[in-house]
Amino acid sequence: MSLTTKARQRRLGVRQARTSNSANLWTLQSPGAEFPVTLSGDLRMKLFFYCEGDAAVREAEYCEPQLEVRLDGGQYVVDALVTLTDGSIQARMIDDGSDLARRDIDALTAECGHSVVVLTTRDLAQSKMRIRNWQAAISAYHRSRDAGVAALAEDIESMIRRRGKATLGEIIQTYRQWHPAVPIGATVLALRARSLESDMDAQPWSVHTRLYRCQRDFGH
Repeated sequence: MSLTTKARQRRLGVRQARTSNSANLWTLQSPGAEFPVTLSGDLRMKLFFYCEGDAAVREAEYCEPQLEVRLDGGQYVVDALVTLTDGSIQARMIDDGSDLARRDIDALTAECGHSVVVLTTRDLAQSKMRIRNWQAAISAYHRSRDAGVAALAEDIESMIRRRGKATLGEIIQTYRQWHPAVPIGATVLALRARSLESDMDAQPWSVHTRLYRCQRDFGH
């Protein structure tokens, strides 16, 4: 076994063993986040995109030092700690079927001050459309983020507030003075900021993707 492989295994540690049989390491960055995070195992990668695409999630932490929960029974690490758009906090954990996962989930559910949401591998599989779409969308965002898309994201949000809805293709045409990658990246940023909603849970990410005003806007 090479030194590189040994170092990789030490980095993964028991955390990787709990969440996936895969030895994959994923370096991922949420749109608007200052730094990327490195996650171990394919299940945690899928959870990242699941949470990024969850319209109810305003902010999410995936990096382990921020996810340690100390209880009387010991120290536990949740898979994601999310702040919802209503301000409440959820601890999200993956049930991969292992005994260790079940013990952690039981202890946290009984003692944690946060709401604990358990996602099984079946839950993640049933959300494969969202996960696949947000993997593609975030990749598209990172191809254009150096173009300064924040101001354009606000402009796209204002346009859709006026219209009520638009497709991604219509947004590209509206801002055709830009390379298509720029309005696409700006749209992804607006989606992740929860300024817009979409049909990305049900339909593939494409120029036909539908963007809408947020439902909460109609309550104002």
